[in-house]
Amino acid sequence: MIKRIFTMQLTPRTILLSSSLLAAALLPLSASAQPFMTLDARSMAMGDTGVASAQPGTASLFNPALLSSGPDSDHLHIVLPNLGLAAFADPDAIDAYQDIDDEAYLDQIDDAIVAMEDAVNDSQFLSAKQDFTSNSRALNDDLDALSNQPFRINGAAFASISAPGTNLGMALFVNANATLETSPRVSACDNQLLDDYLTFFESVNSQAELALAAADPVRNQAGCDDVPIVNLGDGSIHDPTDDLTSDVLVAGVTVTEVGVSLSKEVMIFGRDVSLGITPKLQSITSYYAVPNVQDLENEHYDLADELEASENTDDDFNLDLGLATTFLDDRVTLGLVVKNLIANQYRTKVSPNTGEAAEFDVETQARLGLAWDAPLGLTLAADLDLTRNQPYFLGEDTQFLGAGVEWDVASIVRLRGGVRTNLADNDDHVFTAGVGFNIIAVYVDLAAQFSENNAGGALQMGVQF
Repeated sequence: MIKRIFTMQLTPRTILLSSSLLAAALLPLSASAQPFMTLDARSMAMGDTGVASAQPGTASLFNPALLSSGPDSDHLHIVLPNLGLAAFADPDAIDAYQDIDDEAYLDQIDDAIVAMEDAVNDSQFLSAKQDFTSNSRALNDDLDALSNQPFRINGAAFASISAPGTNLGMALFVNANATLETSPRVSACDNQLLDDYLTFFESVNSQAELALAAADPVRNQAGCDDVPIVNLGDGSIHDPTDDLTSDVLVAGVTVTEVGVSLSKEVMIFGRDVSLGITPKLQSITSYYAVPNVQDLENEHYDLADELEASENTDDDFNLDLGLATTFLDDRVTLGLVVKNLIANQYRTKVSPNTGEAAEFDVETQARLGLAWDAPLGLTLAADLDLTRNQPYFLGEDTQFLGAGVEWDVASIVRLRGGVRTNLADNDDHVFTAGVGFNIIAVYVDLAAQFSENNAGGALQMGVQF
């Protein structure tokens, strides 16, 4: 799935446009679990809720105990399929990237270098030099905004057959969740190289001053390797992009699960409580590539090929546990789920460019949910992560609090909306919306999420009878 999500061929310009000038040396990496995110269409539309409000067809994703709890316990549910996609990026980073793309800084810098070389008088030289310095300075400002701002893409596919029941609820399912995290990393030497070029050209105001500066061995050098800025032999200006050593970290994990969910309603302290368990086989596939500038400018280089070569798969067994109970004539449901009860650590293959590998964890996650089957066809739901979840490799921690509502109109159309906030990041908020259609036994759900730094959508088709 990762290879399908990320098959775009990068170029030397892409590495800069994607957010160069990061402080490097992030390896070796150590990370943890992904955000608690299912990309289920109904859940996404309702603020990513579901631990107490999910339908039996998706109980394996949210809370296996729901297979023996709730009014749908006499139906057979088939989900085929649910598909979802979501992306995250910092809004300032998005604006900076858009500025770089719209203003075409790199093209203008190249044009300015050519114009300085071809200038026939000082007026033309100064005009070209001004273009060079202004675009270089604007590029540096936007790159500063991009620094340490990773980009994340999540994709998911899910299918299940569920037979809920209070005596014994069962579900068979297959689920694949792919996460891609990427961040450009510019070395300190590249940072120095570009700064030295800017300082050099800001200090000269005529072709004569350029010649004098070029003759000065101290001034006419840039970067850690003292690259000559102006070639003394022919007077040409050396292109700094030929000496860049920066790279892009691209890392992804696909977790594929095949399992069975079992649930039974039991009496505990005089109250009916549904208990659920999901034993599952997990296949954890990692992808890890760190292409540098020289790789990316090679027309024969293909990032998808490097990701495929880095593929590494581990197989494991894991468990999810859940419980659910109802109040107020079964109208209010309280749910709790613990996913991936067995925490495991994995390691990617070693990158040939860096000689390093990255470690990542599939950690235990816990979430609490509350749902109210209200009058007038309304369902209100809220979910709270009880664990603070780190990304696999890059980015901010997540601890989601979500709330949503569904309005069932004549059991034909269902209108949904919600909001989700990240308690671990004050700038991470998402609004959600969606609609569902029921035609006899067939249903279709559509959902979208949107904010300054999030975008996503999901589709689910299924049958219940």
